[in-house]
Amino acid sequence: MRPEDTAPFSSGEDPEAVLLRTAQGRLLNEGLLTLPVEYREVLVLRELEGLSYKEIADIAHVPVGTVMSRLSRARQQLKRWLVPRIGQSSEA
Repeated sequence: MRPEDTAPFSSGEDPEAVLLRTAQGRLLNEGLLTLPVEYREVLVLRELEGLSYKEIADIAHVPVGTVMSRLSRARQQLKRWLVPRIGQSSEA
């Protein structure tokens, strides 16, 4: 086994960048958990899974318009939760 195979940053990526990305990922996960389930569902299916509004509507058994409004509200709520915390996470 070569030493670069076991190094935590073998990709040549800056360790500080990896740490920052990890902290931001944790913060995003925390924010997602603050959303009501129906908002979290559509946001994850759209932004993380890349599904269309129609596909999400079929999965959630709601009209496409409901998907659109839930998605908008989910983004707004997540933004309101994240913005005050973004500065805090980079200072820690």
